[in-house]
This record gives sequence, C-alpha cells and structure tokens, in this order.
Amino acid sequence: GSLRTGKIGDQCETIVKLPSVFEEYPFPILIDAVFLKLGDMFRECNNNFIRFCILKVILSTTHHHNKISGKDIFLRPVLSVIHSNDAVARSITLRVLGVSASLFPEKKNVLHAIVRGLDSHMELERDAALFACKQYAAMSQDVSKTVVPKLEELLSSLSTTETLKIKILDVFQSMDYDLETSYQIRNLCFKLLEDQATERVTDGCLKALTQMMLSTLSSPREVIDLLMSTAESEMRKGVRCSAFKCLEEIASAQPELLNERDVSRLVELTGDNGGEILCKISASPAKQLLTPSTLETLAAKLGTAPLPCAVAIYQICATLMPTQHSQIHFYPLLVRTINSQNTALVRRLLLSLSRQESVNTSLLFTLLSTSSIEIFVELCYCLSSLKRSVVLTAEQVSSILGSCDLKKGCYFVKLVTVLYGQCGSELRAVITEQVALFVDRLALEGQRWAMYCIMRVAMCNGVYEIALKIIKLLHDYLVHPYSQNFFKSLELVCSAELSPELRQSISLYDKALLNVKCCQNSALTHFQTDLVSLRLTLLKIYLQLTNLCNIAAMNVTDETAGFTPTLRFIARQVGDLVEGARELESRMIDAKPRDNLKELLLICNILTVLCTGDLKDMPVITRHSDIPPQLSQTLSVIRETPAALLSISFIKQTLSNLTTHRFSLPYFYFVQEQNTSISLATSPAIDQGVIKIAGGCNLLLTVEAVVRGNSARIKSMLVSVTCEKAASSVKGTVKEEGGCNVLCNREVPIVKGYLKLELSVDVQSFADVYTISAKAVDFNDALWNVGSTVSFRVKCDDSVLSKSQMAKAYV
Repeated sequence: GSLRTGKIGDQCETIVKLPSVFEEYPFPILIDAVFLKLGDMFRECNNNFIRFCILKVILSTTHHHNKISGKDIFLRPVLSVIHSNDAVARSITLRVLGVSASLFPEKKNVLHAIVRGLDSHMELERDAALFACKQYAAMSQDVSKTVVPKLEELLSSLSTTETLKIKILDVFQSMDYDLETSYQIRNLCFKLLEDQATERVTDGCLKALTQMMLSTLSSPREVIDLLMSTAESEMRKGVRCSAFKCLEEIASAQPELLNERDVSRLVELTGDNGGEILCKISASPAKQLLTPSTLETLAAKLGTAPLPCAVAIYQICATLMPTQHSQIHFYPLLVRTINSQNTALVRRLLLSLSRQESVNTSLLFTLLSTSSIEIFVELCYCLSSLKRSVVLTAEQVSSILGSCDLKKGCYFVKLVTVLYGQCGSELRAVITEQVALFVDRLALEGQRWAMYCIMRVAMCNGVYEIALKIIKLLHDYLVHPYSQNFFKSLELVCSAELSPELRQSISLYDKALLNVKCCQNSALTHFQTDLVSLRLTLLKIYLQLTNLCNIAAMNVTDETAGFTPTLRFIARQVGDLVEGARELESRMIDAKPRDNLKELLLICNILTVLCTGDLKDMPVITRHSDIPPQLSQTLSVIRETPAALLSISFIKQTLSNLTTHRFSLPYFYFVQEQNTSISLATSPAIDQGVIKIAGGCNLLLTVEAVVRGNSARIKSMLVSVTCEKAASSVKGTVKEEGGCNVLCNREVPIVKGYLKLELSVDVQSFADVYTISAKAVDFNDALWNVGSTVSFRVKCDDSVLSKSQMAKAYV
C-alpha cells in the first residue's frame, strides 16, 4: 500500500525495507510480485532518487533473483527508461541492467543499450555502461561480438583518457566466458604494452592478462615469461610491484604452472618480493620445485635479505628443511623483528613455531618481555593457538601488566584473557593485583568501556572480586532501566559466588534471576535466565548433599546404604541438570568454542559418581584438556581412592571442594542476541492450529524454511514430521513410544538460506496432531536446536477443493 502512495518519503522508506522483508519471507511468489511492481515504479516515477533506491534494493537482493519468474515483464519497463533525455536516469538504468545480468544475460537489446552508453559523452553514463559490461562479460557469449569491438575502438582512440583506459582494462579481467573473447583481450593487452603504455595502464594490462590466464589457462607460459621479465628488468617500481603481485596470485591459485627455471629466477629476486611468492609455492603441492640446493641458497640470504623477505624465507626453511637447521636462524631473526616493532611480522614468525618441537619457551618470553604489549599479546595468542604453555614468572607478569599504557586497554584485556586461561593458580593472585591497579587507573581516566571488558574477563575466569569492584564503579553511570537490571544481576551473581554460606548464595541467585527476567531484551534474557537457573539448581543440589552429610553426622554413621533413595533422587536431579545444560549449549550455534558449559558438565559428572558410585563416566571426565586446577585435584582424588566413594566422609570432603570452587560464567552470558534462527511456513497455511483439506483427500503439504541470521555455518536442516495418534486412531499401525509415528525425517540442503520440501500425508484420523520441527546441521554434522516447531490438526472442509477437483472445475 505504501508503494502506491503519492508521498515520495513513504515510497522510499517502503522500498529500502524490502531486503529485510525478503530475508524474513523469501517466498518466490512474493519476490516475483514485488520485482514486477518495482519495474513499473522505475518506469512511471520521475524521481531519480526513487530509481536509485530501487537500484540498491536489486543490488542487495541478488541471491533472490533466481526466484523471479516474470523476467521479461520486469525487463520491459526498466529498459524503456534508457531512451530518457535525463543522463542520470539512463545511468541508473544501465546499473540496474548490470546488477540484473543473471536474469537476462543473452538479451540483444540490453547489450546494444550498453554499447550506446559507451558512446555517451557523459562520464556518469559511460561509467554505468562499463559497470554493466563487466557484469555481462562473465555470462554472455555475445559480448565478444557486440561490446569488445567498441572497447577496442575506445582503447585505440587518441581522445581516450588514461582513466577511461584503466576502467576498460578492469572490465577485461571479467571477460573469461569463452576462449574467443579471451584471445581478443590478450591481443589487445599485448598491443597496449608494445605501445609503451603508462605505468597505470601497464599495471591494468598485467592484471587483465593474469586474470584471463588463470580463468581460461590460455597461453600460460607466454604470460608468466612476460611477468618474470617485467619483474627482472622493469625500471619503474610500481610496474615491478604489480608484476610481483600477479606472480604471487599465480603461485596461490595455479602453482603448477611454474617450473624450476621460474623458481631459480625468483630466488635471485628475493631482495624484492620473490620470497613471498616462494613461500606460497612451499605451502602448495608444487613444493617439489624447491630443491635442496635452492633451499640452501635461500637460507644463505636470511641474514642479508630485507626483513619481510627474511621472514618469508624462514617460513620456507621451517617448512621444508630440517628443524635443527632452521632453528639456527630463528632467534636472531626474532630479535630483528622485535626491534622493527612490526606486529604483523612478529605474528607471522611466531606461527612458524608449530613446526618446531624443541623451542625454548622461557627464552621467547625473556626476549619479548621488554617489547611492546602488542607484540607480547601476539606471542601469547600464538602459543595458545599452538597448544603451548605460557611460561612466566611473577616478576615478568608484574612488569608486563604494570607497564601497560591506558591507551592500549584493548591489548591489556586480550593479555589478561590469555594469562588467566594459561597461567597456573600461583600467578592468578599476581595477575589479579595488577588488574586491580589498572582498573583504578582506568577509573581515574573515565575509560568505562575498557573497565566493562575487564569485568567480563574477570567473571568468565571466576575472579569475582575484580568484577564486583568494577560493577560498583560503573553503577553510577547507568541510566537505562535495562542496564540497571543487567548490572544488578551481575552484582548479585558476584556476591553469591563470593559468599561463604550456601543458603545465602542461593538467596542471592534467586534475586539475580528476578533481575534477569526484568531485562527487556528477550533474546538476552532467554539465555541468561537459563544459565542462572542452571547454577541455582546446582547450588540447591549442593545444599541437599550438605543436609544429607549433616544428618549422617548426627546419626554417627559413615555408610551410604541408609541414604540410597535420597542419593538416587539427587542423581536424577543431576541428570536433569545435565540435559538442561546440553540443551542450552545446543541452541548457542553463534557462540565460540570457549563459551561452552564444559565446567558445569564436569561438576555434574563428579556429582553423579558421588551419588551412584559408578565410575563409568571417569574415562570421559579425564579426557578434558582445560580442567580448572581445583576440579583437577578433586578428579585425581576420586581416581586414586575408588573404594571410599560410598562413604559419607568422602562425599563431604569432595562437596567441600566443589562448593568453594567458583563457577566461571561463560562468555555467552554477555552476548547481545542469538542471531541464527529458523522460521517454518507451510502450504496450505495453518489457521489457528488447523489445516483444512477436502474430504477423503490426502494432505499435500509444502514445508518452507528460512534461516535468519548467520547461516554460513549451517550446511543443511533435518526436517522431521511426526504424527501423534489420538485414542481413536486406527489400530494395527506401527507406533513408536508415546503413540507417535515418524512420517518424515529428512536432511535437506540449504540453498542461500532457504529450503522447500514437499510431502504427501495420509490422513487417517482428524484427531491426530502433526508436528513439524527443524534442526540445523553444521559442516561437522552436529545438530543445533535453533529451529522452530509447528503443530496442527487436519480438518475436513468440503469448501476446499483438491488439485484434481480444481482442474475439473476449470475444464
């Protein structure tokens, strides 16, 4: 309705919101109708801003173009604007034709419109024509006959400016549809190079030749020899750099096109940028081109080569040469890199440590302890990614954290995150002391965002003293009621974890749960509420076990035989807690691996062993790699004394260790929202939980699903359709547990965040309840409960015609 209004502002607002509508409802019939309406508006309106808004919509919805069926009907009104007297309108029309190239790639009238745009004297229209030409070049076989002759004429014209030639050469990079076109482009580029073109035109020619050769593999040796000779003998530095970039691109995409002679020539050019190209080759299947003699020659140049080239050469040597030989050059090269204060080169050099087994980690920290915090953070991150331990003394920790500048608070947060995760318990007190001092300095400078980030790190590592201190400092700056409730819940959680009394902790967590529920953001409240509820349930289980131990002490008994029913009841509660934790994790598809609830599941496993005396879960527990120290000590005690598992004294001792352990709050407690979700729609539509069909007909059901948010991680969806039989259903059917038949359980691939599934359901009883559910399947074949579920009943309605009845009615 807003598209038909006479107000330009309302029309523009409606148009720019269409991409979000398509993402929410990506149904072909809707998209087709909207595009036809946009085509009519494009012709009828006399406002170029509205036309520009339509162009932006078409550009941002290219992944929906395959759902448009009326392509010619959409083209007709759009193409009519090309005859307008307004150059701006014609240029917008050419760009619309360009972004819609996939809809009509072989339309002659469109290509002729592009050629007329190239003849224009208006730069705006000519640029739009070149844009459209680039879009059609990769998908139309008529480009070589229609457009290329015109581009050749423009290149050979004396009146063509250098800027226009560069734009035409940029178009040439996409003209790889067939060999005929690629040969035409190659000959044009060689002709331009022979005419001693300028530096920018030569750069464009080399890029066009490289892209054409990689796409079509036509005359590769000729192009590579040209690039090699240019890199060796060209006097212009810009052209030589362009030749190296083209060779590096070839080494990345098609290294098998190079031969040993090319490698020998690159070795001689290591002083420029040849080392980077050889580094690409060493990491590819063509690494056999780097012979032992070539590697020895490269190693000899490590001390004299420029620093970027020396790092690249070292990477080659660390990959292909013996470890002992490459270690000789590592530490001198690391000192050079540290002195240059180039963080990127330090990161690149440190990542090569994965190929060295006997690296001296303490020496690394000694070398880097006097460097900047940026470089030190890179060292810690590289070591943690390579599964190496961070070895530091208390003096080094104090020196590094104490010398951090307030302007580099982000690096301080990163460093503290790594140190808390990597250092042992003996260094946590030193780290916490330095963090407290840094927080005081941040508070004086008013850097509240850095304080909030440190608070998150502290809560996620169980350092609640620092977190509580920061929360109280930030409390006076909170204005919005949502922020006040959120920070109040954080304050209560910290106080609960610091409280020595179990009952008081439970009371504080109850209050924290109420504050979380008062938050207005539904997505954030959902996950926070579940997490706080899990922790609260765990504390209540601790309280039950504590009461059991107290009762046993009053009865002067150490045997668990008299408390077996109570222990079994607690074990069932622990099992429910585990299911709740895993269900919460299964919904967090956008969370990072560190955000999991492994610590909570580990505690639940320990409690299960205490309640049941069954050690079958112990092998699973011991496979955890990042167990907190206190829990690790508890596990070792359980493993070493299995005979004492059934004694009350042992339960009390283990429970004492668990209750004093601070639960590390996962990072997804602080996420803003869960972006990925799945929406389901059915045809026929569900009206108040009912689908109406004609009497005696099967239900022809179409299920459509849309992935909202970041769907790049999702490979497919597991769509399940089940039927819950009513009491009056036909007997003799095969039923699963609970009287539920599985009608469909099919994994359907996702195509651009959308899937469509057609089913035929044999309706046996109108009292049956049908349920459609969808789960996401990632590329590791893991299931995620981010989908939705819809349920419905089938109702007989004689006013609804089946497809066969509708066909008879129209005949």
